[in-house]
Amino acid sequence: MIIFLCVFLAACSSDVSVIKRITEDTSNSTNTESGTAPGAEPGFPPPPIEGNGGYVHLYLRQIACPACVGEQQELLVEFAAKFFQPTNETHTSWIPPLGECTNQLLITSPSTNSLDVGESLTVKGPIHQFVAQKQGNDYYAQIYETQYDRNSNYSVSIPSETAEIQFFTMEGYDYIEPQEMLYIDPSYAFTAPIYRTGMTFSWAPYDTSRTYMILLAVYSPDGSQLLGYSACTGPDQGFMTIPASALQSFPYGAMVLIHLSRHKVDFFPYEPMSSHIETHMEWEVIGTGYLY
Repeated sequence: MIIFLCVFLAACSSDVSVIKRITEDTSNSTNTESGTAPGAEPGFPPPPIEGNGGYVHLYLRQIACPACVGEQQELLVEFAAKFFQPTNETHTSWIPPLGECTNQLLITSPSTNSLDVGESLTVKGPIHQFVAQKQGNDYYAQIYETQYDRNSNYSVSIPSETAEIQFFTMEGYDYIEPQEMLYIDPSYAFTAPIYRTGMTFSWAPYDTSRTYMILLAVYSPDGSQLLGYSACTGPDQGFMTIPASALQSFPYGAMVLIHLSRHKVDFFPYEPMSSHIETHMEWEVIGTGYLY
């Protein structure tokens, strides 16, 4: 049973995603002169800060039972950033509005004209720092969980620019209910009952200024076939109920991967690019259960 599930997930994505990721990203790169905002001329005030000219994403993923999904490690922490000519679109518009449920979730990226800001970025927290290297049109780094400074101000430095991009990180969890969804051994994973009549999850700490999303990926009882999924959003208020209407189309005994994720999205005004930088902090926990 577990073997079939592992094979399916490994075929889907390296980050245990069970939803389709759509990326539409053009690669027309444009270099900007050091210290001069696009469109600005010496002796004149810089143009107003408009639109979005960058995306910074810090993502932490924790899998309760890595062996259940064909992964080698429990924790993954990734930093990614990109810069581009200003657009009115965002990289987080795919997150459903608060209070909505959907079975048609598509993670999308807007089409942008990339900007080359150098070969690397320096990312500094109050205790740790790391370097994100250029990979194609993006900047990427994978770090250890011990290098992630929680509830902390970070800065991102672009070569030849004195101005820094700022963002604020998130904390982890003191508890998640039901606790059975966090079992780590494949021999007793998938034992948390997920009620088809409506299922409430709870957690702490919480912060209502953030968005919370719960995605339930439902598989056949033997784990060989993805039957569908349901994703619901709400404020990060410490609890959320998945309604019966989102679950009753699935059969009793179906296996479930439970994705709990916090999202904190901000827009930082960055004068050198005369635009905002979209910062996206995401913390995801993946557990297991079965429909009851």
